[in-house]
Amino acid sequence: MSLLSVNNLEKIYGADTIFTGLSFRLEWRQKLGLIGRNGAGKTTLLRILTNQEESDKGTISFWPGIEYGYLKQEEAVNPANTVLQEAEAAFAHVLQMEQRLRDLEHDMAEAKDDALTQILEEYGLMHDRFDAMGGYDNLRDIPGVLNRLGFSMNDMKKQCGALSGGEKTRLALARLLLSGPDILFLDEPTNHLDIEAIEWLESFLKDFGGAVLLVSHDRYFLDQVVTSTAEIENRRLTLYNGNFSAYLRQKEANKKRQADLYEREQQEAARLIEFFEKWKNTPSRRSQAVQRKRMADKLLANATPKPTGPAKSARFGITPTQHSGSEVVIFDRITMRYGDRSLFSNLTGLIRRGDRVGVVGPNGAGKSTLIKILLGRETPTEGMARLGASVNIGYFAQDTGDLDLDASVLENMLDAADIQPTQARTHLGRFLFTGDDVFRPVRLLSGGEKNKLALAQLTYLQPNLLVLDEPTNHLDMDSREALGKMLQEYKGTLLLISHDRYLLSQVANRIIEVSQGSAALHDFTYEEYREWKRREDKKADMYLIPVPSVSQGKKVSQTETLLAQKPARFSSVKDSKTIPTLASSPSGWNAHQLSKEKQRAKNLLSDAERKVEEVERRMLAIEEKLANPSPYENVVALSQEHGGIQQALEQALVSWEKAAAYLESLGN
Repeated sequence: MSLLSVNNLEKIYGADTIFTGLSFRLEWRQKLGLIGRNGAGKTTLLRILTNQEESDKGTISFWPGIEYGYLKQEEAVNPANTVLQEAEAAFAHVLQMEQRLRDLEHDMAEAKDDALTQILEEYGLMHDRFDAMGGYDNLRDIPGVLNRLGFSMNDMKKQCGALSGGEKTRLALARLLLSGPDILFLDEPTNHLDIEAIEWLESFLKDFGGAVLLVSHDRYFLDQVVTSTAEIENRRLTLYNGNFSAYLRQKEANKKRQADLYEREQQEAARLIEFFEKWKNTPSRRSQAVQRKRMADKLLANATPKPTGPAKSARFGITPTQHSGSEVVIFDRITMRYGDRSLFSNLTGLIRRGDRVGVVGPNGAGKSTLIKILLGRETPTEGMARLGASVNIGYFAQDTGDLDLDASVLENMLDAADIQPTQARTHLGRFLFTGDDVFRPVRLLSGGEKNKLALAQLTYLQPNLLVLDEPTNHLDMDSREALGKMLQEYKGTLLLISHDRYLLSQVANRIIEVSQGSAALHDFTYEEYREWKRREDKKADMYLIPVPSVSQGKKVSQTETLLAQKPARFSSVKDSKTIPTLASSPSGWNAHQLSKEKQRAKNLLSDAERKVEEVERRMLAIEEKLANPSPYENVVALSQEHGGIQQALEQALVSWEKAAAYLESLGN
């Protein structure tokens, strides 16, 4: 059954045809990745499919009763709601659907003949939708979903009007996932997500029982999620089987086949025309010559199109005007606190000329703050950081807030550097600002175009220390490739904050991790860091308090398992035997060691409290189901699970008591 059928769709703006002849289908569990350059029409297509814009030709058909949800690049939330209220309002739709199922079950007992048939059809469709979704019972843990997308427990009561743009987008994504649609239309969902949230979203979407149409330029994300790929290129849509890597292989093979076929056809046409030219004036061969000419004309009229060369791409490039000293950034025991919250403490290290340092960690962990401290733009609570000799900084901020929105592209370029208008236009042309594009007001630019303008300003200054804070947000695939190539060839020193795993893998040879109140400098490439991280997480998982499987007596989706057995970041309480006691505490600690141990003990206690809350929420959900079971609930399995949850709660409380006692023993 196709949830969505699109046939011969066309969209025209003025004299420009955005796309034409566009056709495809979406089936249950299909994840279709939609790719193409900025301006190819991807967002326009999503707007047409979600009835926010009209097509000029073609038809769109949804299966009756199908619900869809749409995540825009710039999403709005209700500023009067709290974060939790906004999420709960979205989940109300799922509760309404469940209530409708109960109503239909009641109506079945009294309905007859045609009325009963109609009720059974509606009930069957709705029940199939719930079966396909698989994990919505566990999504009742709304704070847990918000937590995975970067919201702490303290954020739950925050007013939506006070959120940053990135936080609003993450909240809109949580709201969409909680609303229980059959089709998800997602436009750049990984923008503003940290790596852990991206990986959780990958797992969710892979197990999502409906259909997904996903616009993304994140090739790692596409590889993990999509089952098929659609590319809009030259106003046409081409479908490929498989993920992004499979698309690349198929496209390359198709191009080679096209080139080979084009060459053979041209050679054959040339041979036929040569025959015609040789014998056209010879009476005995003239009829054959004319026949060959007709064959050549027919062949050329229906010939394979000539393969086009690669589309014009941005040409990023940067050459430092001078070398810095060998020591570029020196930092010693830097600590940053805001009130009672510690972002990181006692970070010491040295960044040398030529280092390419990737800075990673969850949203809000303090990555941007750390960078500002290293650059001398912010003062740490303790410790010191300074730049080495002859360091010339180029700094790209992720919000492109330094751009003058009311000025033109050219005016912004002229303001950023001592440059003549002709030189400025030539330089902007390398970033695909050509012709009258340079006179457009910056406020009319897309997010990707604003990023490219900021990079154009930055590269012209030719710094020897390049600092980039999320530079790939909103950039299309080709521009990301150009940026990666530039950074690989760059001869200066790089500090890169990014959640783009492909870019980090391309360029980073050292990693600074900022997470959970600490920061550390690793002499790893990004891939080596990931492997080390996997080993560390595996060790940590050995100490997790086990949550009994929800799979007893029923089939369980991967999403349910992930939500019931939460990853280490969200349920990292260690077994009680790993929590130190006063008797085992080292003696002779100095003040710094004692302070550090107190912070670790506080983290243990916080994790233990969170674990108790998680288990209690799960127990409450099971008790509610047991008190009012629906006809399709497995009551025996729920009872067994309830017994296991009780045991888990006892273990969690023991861990909490030991963590509290240990913290108290340290004098806090």
